[in-house]
Amino acid sequence: MVAVLSLCAAYALFCLVTNPAGPITTPDSIHYLNMTPIVPLGYPFLLMISGARGAIIAQPIIFAAALAFMGREIVRTTRQPWLAAAAVAGCMIVPQIREFHASILSESLFLSLLVVFLGLSIRFAHYPTWRLMVLVAITVGASAVVRRTGFALVPVMLVMVLLADFAKASSSQALKPRLGHVPLFLVAALAPFGVIIGGEQVIAPLVHRSAPSGLMGRHLFAKAALIDAPSAPASPDPVRSALDDQLETKLAPIRDLLEQAPDPVRSVLTIYYETCLQGGCADWKRALTREPDEARQTAVLGAAGMARIRRAPLNFLELTWRHYRSLWTVNRLRHPDTVPALNQFIAEHRPLPFEQYALALGPDRSLVFEAVPAVRYAQWAIALVAMLTGALAVGGLVAAVVGLRLPPPLLVAGVAALTLHGGLLLTALLAAGFTRFLLGLWPALVVACAFGGYAVKLKVKS
Repeated sequence: MVAVLSLCAAYALFCLVTNPAGPITTPDSIHYLNMTPIVPLGYPFLLMISGARGAIIAQPIIFAAALAFMGREIVRTTRQPWLAAAAVAGCMIVPQIREFHASILSESLFLSLLVVFLGLSIRFAHYPTWRLMVLVAITVGASAVVRRTGFALVPVMLVMVLLADFAKASSSQALKPRLGHVPLFLVAALAPFGVIIGGEQVIAPLVHRSAPSGLMGRHLFAKAALIDAPSAPASPDPVRSALDDQLETKLAPIRDLLEQAPDPVRSVLTIYYETCLQGGCADWKRALTREPDEARQTAVLGAAGMARIRRAPLNFLELTWRHYRSLWTVNRLRHPDTVPALNQFIAEHRPLPFEQYALALGPDRSLVFEAVPAVRYAQWAIALVAMLTGALAVGGLVAAVVGLRLPPPLLVAGVAALTLHGGLLLTALLAAGFTRFLLGLWPALVVACAFGGYAVKLKVKS
């Protein structure tokens, strides 16, 4: 355990020593610093307490403390310090995560809460109590008010309840009276989460002095613009008519371009066009000038987008699957198989629709990319991890449904894998498939692989 704590302390110290002169910011940072209505309240509250410069000091310390907690739980439940050290080191190894700690983005705080959730899940798999489930639910609620991806952890909690009940109750008569009351565990899982989310919804209008808002409307509008769908019926609302016209006519060149692209190229372009359709590529702001309230604008956008999605649900599912695959793609602009086709397609179709907004990607806006051979092997590795963790997630879900008993290490691996793939599925449904979102769930991937390997080791040893 001393080695694990030393590793966490060394990581925090490394982050603090190598911090940039000032926090790293992106276009999204302004929303957190200004606490705009489109972002959850959790991370802006941290910035209110710490300030921007204080945040890049606090974030690596919080993350290291969370890792120390998870490492402690692994040692307490498995008596395997090497497993704890491997899991903790795996969560630290990705350089981009270190950049999150130096950035004004919600990823760092969400990662810390995710690590705490995993630590509590490890303990719950070995010693389930309803009081511990309350702590799990509080952590999930806190994560959801930092990043909406936290909502993906709610069904994972329910699976944890079913797995703990069937696995433990069948092996220990002494535990049956306590674990047989599944409703008690469900209340322990859902009530604290509901209180936290409900509290945020009550506080948000008071903080913003306006109705709660979000990015959902923009995301739905962007996704609707990328799918083919039957024409919308005529609407008496001039704003809705203007938005429908944009979706069906003005943005059709983007769909036409994507239809001509080969599969890997289409996946790349889809990501960037969907992002652009939330802003520069779409002229929806002009249509919404009659709706000055931002929350109302978001609602109108979302309604127009959802109506189009309902007219073509299979096309929306195909788009979701494309984003889900993209989330498992390593450096898509450097893959040796993608780069030649991408360069050729762009050269043959320039000027691309809304090119100046969506595709300012290459150096000097040249839109010519160079392949890196090592990316191919990294892609093979991440594809293997996707399949293995996918198998663990499906196995955990099936075990929960049929009441199959799982040993604690395999139970932990299944829960972590469900956390990973559930979060990615929610991301694919509501956002574009940038690999950055996979990094936001990286600890779940590490824990799934570590405990999956540990379960195999125990099986072979027996």
